[in-house]
Amino acid sequence: MVDPTHPNPYRTRAFGPADHGLMIPAGHVVLWIGILLLLAPIALLMQSIVLSLWSPTLASHGTIVTEVLMSAALIAGMFLVGLSRHYNWERFGFWMPVRTDYLFVGGILAISIFIQPLFMFGFDAEGATDLRDTFFTAYHPQGVLLFELLVFAALVILAPLLEEMVFRGLFFGWARQRLGFFEAALFSSLIFAAFHAHYVDALGLHWGFRALAMIFTLGFLSALLFERTGSLIAPTLLHGLFNLQAAIPLLLDIPPA
Repeated sequence: MVDPTHPNPYRTRAFGPADHGLMIPAGHVVLWIGILLLLAPIALLMQSIVLSLWSPTLASHGTIVTEVLMSAALIAGMFLVGLSRHYNWERFGFWMPVRTDYLFVGGILAISIFIQPLFMFGFDAEGATDLRDTFFTAYHPQGVLLFELLVFAALVILAPLLEEMVFRGLFFGWARQRLGFFEAALFSSLIFAAFHAHYVDALGLHWGFRALAMIFTLGFLSALLFERTGSLIAPTLLHGLFNLQAAIPLLLDIPPA
């Protein structure tokens, strides 16, 4: 029977505040927070393994391959977590929602194009050459088609897929089982922004906190899409469009601002 008070009463019955009694364990949330805190040493370990097996022509190519392999491994781990007996699989569902308000979803996706310009308006890229040059050097494919495709996959597909599974599927999902939407979205968005806190060191307090506000807004809109559709497709598309704005300069050989 359709519940007219539900944000999307036509979505799968297994998705909801209680998930039919299958409560996400707090231990899984703590586990993934620990993994995220260890991402830097995990990346270094993965890169050392890659470079021991292969000597890339350019250092950036080794970084790109490492990013793809690490993201794929973490996504596989997230899928295994989602298959445990504590979850309904729909919690990490990438299914096409039924009778979703596609106008609402399309509007949020359109708004996402303006998130970065809105929050970073007036930013002087020359004042953050270290951040810009480090990112550009690490991920610049330098015109090699294979690595251009891998950069696109890493930044526009794999990273959004992983982060939406973790921050929306797990963190928001855990909080949503226990709290209302606003509180759960606030919780997951704050954690999402906290794991990008290095922008404060790179950009300084003013622009760093503006960048974190931008990321928080992205997280909140992603949670809203997840709540309205019951599927991770729309939040992942939103996140992918956001990251595409950072990837385009790499693919066009333009140092990103």
